[in-house]
Amino acid sequence: MIKNRPLEILEVQFCKLIRYWSLPDIKAISAKNTKNRSKQTCPHQMGSTNFGIVHKQLTKLRNRLEAGENDEDAFVGVLGKDQPGRVRCYGASITRSSLKKDEEIHHIKVEYNAHVSSLEKKMDGVCGLLKVLVHQINPGMSDEEVAALMQAAQNSSLDTSSSRAKNTPCSSESTHIPHKDDGSGQNNFARNG
Repeated sequence: MIKNRPLEILEVQFCKLIRYWSLPDIKAISAKNTKNRSKQTCPHQMGSTNFGIVHKQLTKLRNRLEAGENDEDAFVGVLGKDQPGRVRCYGASITRSSLKKDEEIHHIKVEYNAHVSSLEKKMDGVCGLLKVLVHQINPGMSDEEVAALMQAAQNSSLDTSSSRAKNTPCSSESTHIPHKDDGSGQNNFARNG
């Protein structure tokens, strides 16, 4: 065993250590410790930080949270500030600016969805009002005909040179759909004069 002596330990001290390890009581303790270590399922992985320091840090963190301090300030108070360009607990590719951008994008999406939902409700109201007006102007039209007219109006594209839809008749032409013949040989629709 003397030939396996670490160079930083003096030979005299190492001989005393070998005699100590050879004592029956010390051999029994060593055998017991070896047996206990073989039963461990969770090996110690805290590195050089002992459990006493970890317990003290966690107690400090819990006290700060119970005192009403926000999570991030309590976390920084216990573990210290993040390294430049890094955000603790998010991985290597995440930075504070990327987190801020993600938050802004999420906020914009929420606002956009709320705006679209509001416009859809308004559009439904306008369509309902338009259907009522078409029925008042042309009481003989069926619901299917009104729906077809609404669909045609939605599908028509606007001409870029004017605000009037393409293929829309001029104001001098009739824009009303004629009523069905009532059997008397005359149509019940108003003619433009």
